[in-house]
Amino acid sequence: MIVKGKALDQLLLRPAPTLRAILFYGPNEGRVREYAARVAQTVVADLSDPFRVTNLNATDLKDDPARLADEAAAIAMTGGRRVVRMRGMGDAHTASFSNFLADPKGDTLVVVEAGELTKTSRLRKLFESSTVCAVAACYEENSKDLDSLVVHHLRQHGLTINSDAKAYLVQCLGEDRLATRQELDKLVLYKGPHNRANRRSGVKDVVGIVDTLDGADINDVSGVSDTNDVQDTGDISGVGDTRDILDIPGINDVGDGVDTQDIGDTVDGGGTNDTYDSSDINDRCVSLADVTACIGDSTIQGLDGICDAMATGNLASLDNQLARSFDTSMAPVAIIRSASNHLLRVQLAAAMLVQGATVDAALRTLRPPLHFSRTDAFRKQLRMWNSDRLARGLDLLLACEAACKTTGAPDKSLCGQALMQVASLARPNP
Repeated sequence: MIVKGKALDQLLLRPAPTLRAILFYGPNEGRVREYAARVAQTVVADLSDPFRVTNLNATDLKDDPARLADEAAAIAMTGGRRVVRMRGMGDAHTASFSNFLADPKGDTLVVVEAGELTKTSRLRKLFESSTVCAVAACYEENSKDLDSLVVHHLRQHGLTINSDAKAYLVQCLGEDRLATRQELDKLVLYKGPHNRANRRSGVKDVVGIVDTLDGADINDVSGVSDTNDVQDTGDISGVGDTRDILDIPGINDVGDGVDTQDIGDTVDGGGTNDTYDSSDINDRCVSLADVTACIGDSTIQGLDGICDAMATGNLASLDNQLARSFDTSMAPVAIIRSASNHLLRVQLAAAMLVQGATVDAALRTLRPPLHFSRTDAFRKQLRMWNSDRLARGLDLLLACEAACKTTGAPDKSLCGQALMQVASLARPNP
């Protein structure tokens, strides 16, 4: 049974109890892993539970083809439904799944992760034709998917993001969902909304400590009127007077100290809202400055460096930038898309100039806005490119992206070749 769209959303939230196996496959390994984990957690919240979760890989089935059926039929010693997670599966393991599905024992849910599977894949066909199985494809993220992922992930942590920051972030994030969430987690950690309550309570704790050290007069606490002094607290059920207890030689009397309200004035503005509260609303919104400060020195600046080197025709710099990007496992298709978006921005700004706008006015129309550190390089690129070469460059990049997805040729080589060809088009106008 193939699931997608709303059916996939429902599967991730609450898979039907009749399902015995679910297959996630596709080129987006991060999305495959995320979906598999989400489905497994609907059955077992703690995926590290050794009694209810079993992890198998391709080698396990190769050494013991019947192990899948045995694990699926096992009963958890602690009770509850079990999950078998299987990674790195392919057509070579179809026989094991076929034997299991012919007569599935128990109620264990089998969650399978696989790479790209063609339409003729035997494993894929087996899952698609079974009534007790579900199969979902996990392809590269498009801009709409990334936009939704960014907003949803930040919202889960009490954050919002403005339009400029979101557009810049979506443009620069890679296609792998796992890597994308890691970048978003960096933003969450950078903004730290979960620490605000601790900061506020921490201020109160500090005030309490200062009160004790300075011997604050409790009857002067801000907002409390006619409170009896501690030294006058009456005996309760035979308990001695508090004053007698406090008047121990060498220990300061609580009654001889600094007014608590004076301390409160310093921290809380005279009993008003905590000073952190005034910035809480703005702190919860991720700005473009937050994105560039948090992620800019890795993924974003890496892509920007590649785009600028390509658009200025600097072949040596482009070669170095590409090598560093590939070393950090940056997806070639993500690089190609970023380069295409960059040329489109140059094309848009160039069109504004043709219509009579100034360079500064043309740059102000760009969304997301151009980072100030790249303004000079972008001005230079506007002088180097004309409409014909921009169109040619965009065609090369589009053809390269299609080739990476369909030909099976090494995508890094295709990416490098295409970007070098585009960089060779960058020549000053005569």
